[in-house]
Amino acid sequence: MSAISEDHLRTVMFAYTKVLSPSAQVIAIFANVLNVITFCQIGLRDSVNITFLLLSISDLVYVALDTCKGIASVIALSPWQNDLPVSMITVGVIIQFYQYIFLDASTCMETYLAITRCCCVAMPLRFKNIFTFQRTVLINAVILMCNTVFRIPILSSYYLTWQTNPFTNLTKLAFYPYSSFQILNFIELVVARTVCPVIVLLISTVCSLILARSLIQASLNRKRMTNVSGYHGDVNKNKNQVLKAKEVQLVKAVTLVIMLLGFLQLILSLFSLAQAAMPELFPGRKYRNLHGVITFVVNHLILLHCAYKIGIYYLFNTRFRAIVKMLFHVHV
Repeated sequence: MSAISEDHLRTVMFAYTKVLSPSAQVIAIFANVLNVITFCQIGLRDSVNITFLLLSISDLVYVALDTCKGIASVIALSPWQNDLPVSMITVGVIIQFYQYIFLDASTCMETYLAITRCCCVAMPLRFKNIFTFQRTVLINAVILMCNTVFRIPILSSYYLTWQTNPFTNLTKLAFYPYSSFQILNFIELVVARTVCPVIVLLISTVCSLILARSLIQASLNRKRMTNVSGYHGDVNKNKNQVLKAKEVQLVKAVTLVIMLLGFLQLILSLFSLAQAAMPELFPGRKYRNLHGVITFVVNHLILLHCAYKIGIYYLFNTRFRAIVKMLFHVHV
């Protein structure tokens, strides 16, 4: 772990801050703005569409905050930043905890979507009465509120004060942590970054398995009924093939979302668990360079997670695809 030198860290930092991060941020912002416009065009009276819209907004806010944090980091590492009266490094640290609010809100919304898709197939007759528009808006509002309330203690563990650097003898306005920050940060790592992602992964996996089983069973029942009836054999055969193809597409879409979400949550859990178990992995400690490199990789994966969803919407949602094509036809 100590093999990562300062030169290697600077190389990774340059590649991430100058190339990878800005590119991913631009793509993610464009993708989520397009998602918001498209879902507004589709209509918001459907409970699933409103969740997709709120998920896109949450992802957009996360990426916007990440862009602000990146700008603060670039300024902090610039030679001319010594003339600034504010410590941009501490500004970036504070922004990070606001990002967590929307990162976890998006994760919870994706889990809620997995549950709604599962219930839509498992109990189609009662789905609309249970997952109404009003309840969906309320649930998503509660998700955002709970994530915000959970972060209030750690956001309150910093105070704004003037700090003098003993090496440069420069005094700047900076966010400085109270003594309670260490324990609050530990709780953040254990609860929000380790335990909750595992719970989310388990719920999403169970929903995916139930959905796949329900769809396969429905397909087998229709095939059995078609074989027994014997009417219009060729027509029914072709129709059954079309229905089967649609079901396979839906199973693939749900499985892909769950796999990518699960992969990201697994990485976040392992990284947070490593930090909680190894204090030397924290910034400023023995393995600080390794921590920096892993942080860059994890942050980039999260940005990609915010950006790739538009591809899944486009591939597996015919209404979404039609509106996107119409939008680009108008503007082009």
